[in-house]
Order: sequence, then structure tokens, then C-alpha cells
Amino acid sequence: MDSESTAVLATASKVGSVEDLAGLLRHLRRRQARRRGDPPQTYRELAARTGWSHGSIGGYLTGKILPPADRFDVLVQLLDAAPEELGALADARDRVEEQGRADEQGNAEEQGSAVEQAAEKTAEQAGGTAVEQAGERDPSVPRQLPAAPGVFTGRDAAIARLDAAVDAGTVVVIGTAGVGKTALAVHWAHRVTERFPDGQLYVNLRGFGPVAEVTADETLRAFLTALGVAPDQVPAGLDARIGLYRSLLTGRRVLVVLDNAAHAEHVRPLLPGGSGSLALVTSRNQLAGLVATGGAVPVPLDLLTAGEARRLLSTRIGPARVEAGPAAVEAIVEACARLPLALVIVAARAAAHPDLPLDVLAGELRAERGRPAMLREADVRSVFDWSYQRLSAPAATLFRLLARAPGPDVSRAAAAALLPDPGDAWRALAELTHASLLTEHAPGRFAAHDLLRAYAAELSGAFDGPADRDAATVRVLEHYLRTAHTAALLLDPHRTPLPGVPGQDAPRTEAQALTWFAVEHHTLLAAVREAAATGHDTHAWRLAWTLVDHLDRRGHWPDLLAVQRIALESAQRAGDASGEAVSAHQLGRACIRMRDYDAATAHLELALDRYGRIGDDAGRARVHGNLGFIADRQARPRDAIEHLRRSLDLLRATGDQAGQGAALANLGWSYAASGEHREALDHCHQALELQQRIGDRTGEAYSWDSIGFIHHQLGEHEPAAECYRQALELWWEIGDRYGESETHTHLGDLHRAAGAEAEARTCWLAALAILEDLGHPDAEQVRRRLG
Repeated sequence: MDSESTAVLATASKVGSVEDLAGLLRHLRRRQARRRGDPPQTYRELAARTGWSHGSIGGYLTGKILPPADRFDVLVQLLDAAPEELGALADARDRVEEQGRADEQGNAEEQGSAVEQAAEKTAEQAGGTAVEQAGERDPSVPRQLPAAPGVFTGRDAAIARLDAAVDAGTVVVIGTAGVGKTALAVHWAHRVTERFPDGQLYVNLRGFGPVAEVTADETLRAFLTALGVAPDQVPAGLDARIGLYRSLLTGRRVLVVLDNAAHAEHVRPLLPGGSGSLALVTSRNQLAGLVATGGAVPVPLDLLTAGEARRLLSTRIGPARVEAGPAAVEAIVEACARLPLALVIVAARAAAHPDLPLDVLAGELRAERGRPAMLREADVRSVFDWSYQRLSAPAATLFRLLARAPGPDVSRAAAAALLPDPGDAWRALAELTHASLLTEHAPGRFAAHDLLRAYAAELSGAFDGPADRDAATVRVLEHYLRTAHTAALLLDPHRTPLPGVPGQDAPRTEAQALTWFAVEHHTLLAAVREAAATGHDTHAWRLAWTLVDHLDRRGHWPDLLAVQRIALESAQRAGDASGEAVSAHQLGRACIRMRDYDAATAHLELALDRYGRIGDDAGRARVHGNLGFIADRQARPRDAIEHLRRSLDLLRATGDQAGQGAALANLGWSYAASGEHREALDHCHQALELQQRIGDRTGEAYSWDSIGFIHHQLGEHEPAAECYRQALELWWEIGDRYGESETHTHLGDLHRAAGAEAEARTCWLAALAILEDLGHPDAEQVRRRLG
């Protein structure tokens, strides 16, 4: 056994997490490349050899997905693992899986509740646990349908219409709020999953209600990820996303459920077209444009018939009780206006109190009718009032305060933050769920029908004083700030933490932080807006600060610009010089991403002034670095060198090693641009040594790229190519697509200079594909090279 295998075995014995396992896979990949004398196999090459999705390969090698056992065995063999290494590698993978299960079990025992147990049971009834779906099924086959309604009755005519339209391309279920459109759509979708073997996609577009609707752009990102596209491979432009989405659906049969659409243009970009897939849309509006010009089949949904309403009650509370009190049942049906949402709420109370006579329930409902209604549906409002008044005090408080939560839903932790006593949250959530006032639409995440959310907002305005409402807003904003701050520092450990923000236990790893940001993406954007709108300006700019790396890595640059603009306005309103400095700085960086250098310079100069006022030399140093970058991009190398020298002096004074590494690398680049190549190499090698010592992989990638560029300028092609390959390897590992595009461009330039036209074109095409996906203006430069 050679020394390298001995080292692999020793490393495998210490693997304790999915991130450790991914690091070991990357080591095998680098070792294979070194032994063969070739560049490391790319994700695309591995995907082509295995038939797995590019996104899955990326997830395995970056530690975001634990490979299933059978795939892991194939993968390590493709990476030339030695026979004596295979057993130890398999043991390491199994150990990580067992540890993950133990962690999940420990969390479940620590946080266990009736709600969580019910969610697990529902997941099993729906066809398997989340672990099974993620670990055993092909990740490129999405199965996003919510759990089928546990009890569904009636709607025979509507189901027959849906059955007849299964090959129509687009079907639109139309009906008033609370009439049961979603329940029908999900119930029918589960009935026909076998007709759509390539998967099912689902989104609640939130076209109506107090929460901002989900745009087609956002939905396409989520759908593409579900179809196996790595998050950092999703195109930035809407047209590019539509094109990729429809290309991926071509030749597949996928059911796409677009729930709660506001209008035809809300869903038109999401329609799969003539690919053999079906779009099932629900809406309160007629969506006449889809029907008239898109060939969509309308399925109108009216109130339940009296017979269907009785059957609904019978299936939920038992036929004996219904048959024993026909007059009471008729009164309940009338009080609920034959609306399924109201009937379900009443049935939930009746089921929870099996000894309570139905005529007593009917009398209670009659007593509620005739009150002044704040909602359009007076009868529905009376049912809501009746159900709310029977909640315990903590559950009633939580129900009202849920209207204060930003975003479309809340986690358990966010719900607990809303309450003055977070210990009440578990039972309150269970009580609200059992009363059908909340739905646990995903394990640990709760949402209310938009009618119920509007009702909760009215109650909060009537019964919670301004101070109580504001206190709830502050508590939930603090929850998001603490968690996002912890996650942000996991994504970039070299960032200077915000002062006065306490840390917390979760998330614990970079992979967990990425997942948390992805799940809470819409809620966090809403939290920034809510903080600014409610006068909590410090929370607004601090929350925006936490989102920088998440939004930047994923190419959400329009979102990054938007939240940093809000952040700067908030800090200025608050007269907070520190907040102004940080927010102007981040807004300038966002403008750099989009090559709006004039706007970027203006924001950075403001940041430089504010950092100077508060005596933050580290901040001034970073701004000088950004101004140097702009000067370099505008072909002003001497100005760039001046800014970068000032940055380096400040960073050395503050002891910021990561910043020093970046400044040295950027200085090297600028010296090279001014023709001082030996000076350039010296600075870049200093940077590389420092970055490798402190584990700054992003900085190391930039330094390798810069050293490659300098060797190219000196006509030293072989060393340049090797440096570019080192940079590409690091870009692939950390998932920085823009950095990858830059190095591909530089490597293409190198091949062109060496007369290797075909290789140059291949590199430039790779760079162009990334830049077009990101919607980045640099794509035009690459197109000119290709032209």
C-alpha cells in the first residue's frame, strides 16, 4: 500500500460530517488528475459518465448532499479509489449517514411535539419520508406535491372534468376564496401521478392576500433547482430561465401545479408548452387570457352542494353523528355557506369534542351570525369568530400575531419568537393546526389561508395594542437577524461580525447555512422590507448585511441591489454612520457586480467618508480595495495601485490577514496590467502563501488566476495553464460561477496566444454560458472574442 492510500485511509477514519466526506471526494478527484496528468474531471464530465444530474454531482462534491450508498460506490470508483480504500470509504459514508440520523433523532426528541409527529405520519402516508425522498430517489425527479388531503369528498363533476383534460396541456380550476381549489388540485394530482412519471412540481403563487406574490422569475429558479439544476447554475435572466425550463421538460411528462395565481401573466412563463406535461392552475379569477389564447381548459368550482357538504361533515366526524342530527347538520351547512374552508374548521372542533351535540355547535354558530363583518364573506367571518373564541389564550395570541410575521409562512422558531413567552409556541401551534386555522404545509413550517391571515390581522389591530404589536415585530426581526448573522459568518468566516448580535447554536455548518438561507429566502427579503416599513431601521440595514454572501453566491443581484438600497435609506433615516458606511459599501459592491461603475464609485466614496467619520480603518481599507478594482476595470492601473497600496497599509495596521491577502493579489494584478511583471509575481505569491495559511479558498483562487495571467504576459504558457487549472479547481469547489467564468476567459486567451484556436473557443464558450446564465454584462466581451 503506497503512502497516498495510507493517507486516504487515515482521513476516511476521521470523517464525521457530509462536509468532511465531500472534502475526501475532492481529494480523490485532485489525486486522480495529478496521476493522469489531466485537469480534474468537471461536474459535467462526471454527470455524463454516470447519467446523474450536474446538480447532484455538485451537491456530492461540495458537501450539500450525502450521496446514496450505491452512487457513492460508483463515484469513488470513477475517481480511481484503490481496492484497499473502498471499504474504508464506504464505512466513512455510512458513518456520516448514521450520524445524520442520530442528529435528526436527537433534534426530534428535543423538540418533539404533537404537530411534528402528525407531520411525520402525513409524510409517510404521502409515500415516504423526506430522508427517503432525498436519499433514494433520483434528485432530478421532483416530487413537490403537498400531502394529499387526509379526507376528501365530493367534487365528482369537477374530478370528471379534470380526468377528461389530463392531456390538455393547461387546466384552470376557478372559484372563490375558500371554495377548496387547492384541496381539489392536490387530491386530483395525487390520483394521476402515475400519468406523470417524470415528476410533479408545485408552487403557491400567493396571488391574493397580505403577503407579496411569488413571481414567475422566483418560481422558475425553484423549479429548475428541483429539476436537477445546481442553484448556482440557474440563469439570472427571465427569458433564459424560461428557455432552460422548457428545454428540461421536453420529452418528459411532468405535472406542474400552479396554485393561487393572480392573473394569466402570473403563470404564462411557467407553462411547460407542448412538451407532454400538464399545468394545473388554480385562481379566483377567470384567467380568460389563458383560456382564450392559450387553449387552457376551465374547470369552474362552485360552493359545495348541500349533499356534498353533509358528506364532508360525515367523513370528518362520522356518519352516525350526522345521521343523528339532520336539523343541526343543515343549520351548520347553512351557517358555513357551504364553503369547504368554514366546514373544515367546524368539523375540526366537532371531531375534537365527540360528546358535544351537533345542535349545540349549530346554536353557537347561529349566535355568531349577524355581527358586523370585517370580511366580505359574512358567514365565513362568523365561523372564524366562533373558532377563534374557543382557542386557549396562548393559541389566540399566536394566531393574531402571525399577521406580524414577514413572508408567506413561519418556522417553529419564528412562531416562538412572536410570543412573549416562547415556551407556549409548541402547544399553540398544535392547537391551531388541529383547529384547521393553520396548516403545516412542510415539516416544521406553518401557513394560514389568506382569508384567515387577513382575519388574524384584523383581530391583532383590534385587540393587540400598538406596543404589543411592535414588540412582536421586534422579536421576530431579532430572531431572523440572529440566525442570519450566524449563517452569514459560516458562509464567510473572515467577515467582521456585527456588534451586539448574539450568536446561536444553529445553523452549525456552511451546508446548513446555505440550506437555511434557501428556505428562508423570501421571508428574509420580506423581513428587510418590513423592518424598514415599521421604523426598525437598524434591523433593516443589519439584516441586509447578513444576506450579502447568500445573494451574491446565488446570483440574486437584483435582490442584492434592492435590499442594500433599503438598507442605506434606513441607515440614513436613523442617522447611523456605521450603518451608512456598511450599506453604502455593500450597495457599491452590488453595483460593481452589474458593472455600473459610476454608481458604484459614488456609493463607495460615501462609504469611505462614513468609515472615516467613525474611525473604521478596516472598512476604509476594503473600500479602497473596491475602488482599486474599478480603476483596474477602467484600465487605470496606476490609480488602482494607489488605492490598493493604501488598502494594504490600512489592513496591515489592523491585522486583517484575509484582507491583506486580497490586497496583495489585487496589487499583483494591477502591477501586471502596468507591465511590472516581476513585481506582480512577488505580490501574488505573497498573497497565495498567506491565503493558503489561513484557509481563504476564494482568495487563493483569485491569486492562482492572477499568477496564471502574469505567466501568460511573460510568455510562459505551461506554468500559466497550470495556475489557471488550480484556480478552476477552487472555483468549482466553492461554487463561485463568476470566478469560474473569468478564469475560463483567461485560459481561452492563453490558448489563443499559443495558437490553439479550438481549445480557446471551448474555454470562451464555457465562460459565455456561465455569464449568460448569470445575466452578466461581461458576456459581451466574451462574445467579441468568439466573433
